[in-house]
Amino acid sequence: MLELLEESKDELVAFRLTGNVDKSDYDVMLPILEEKIKQYGKISVYAELQDTEDLSLRALWEDLKFDFRHASDFSKAAIVGDQKWLDWLTVMASPSTSAKVRYFGFINRDQALDWVKSKEE
Repeated sequence: MLELLEESKDELVAFRLTGNVDKSDYDVMLPILEEKIKQYGKISVYAELQDTEDLSLRALWEDLKFDFRHASDFSKAAIVGDQKWLDWLTVMASPSTSAKVRYFGFINRDQALDWVKSKEE
């Protein structure tokens, strides 16, 4: 399930994914990201993954297609969660984008928001 967070302002898109993540979640999220990119050029993303049960292959494919088309449209991405594979995912994503991508545990949620909102690298 996708939830847009109140921290989404200006060029920051902040959302939480919980439970089962599927293509319908991406069908909601991707137009929001595309609209922000049109409006601001480069955007930052705060993604909180909480108790995600399933990231379906179709949803993952939609995400990868979007990422390749918009690889230079992101300035920062903060990934927040407590699953070790998320840390691995940020390491693997870094070479394919000009964005600064960092993983934070839930205990550092506030630090992640501060970092993604800041102008510093």
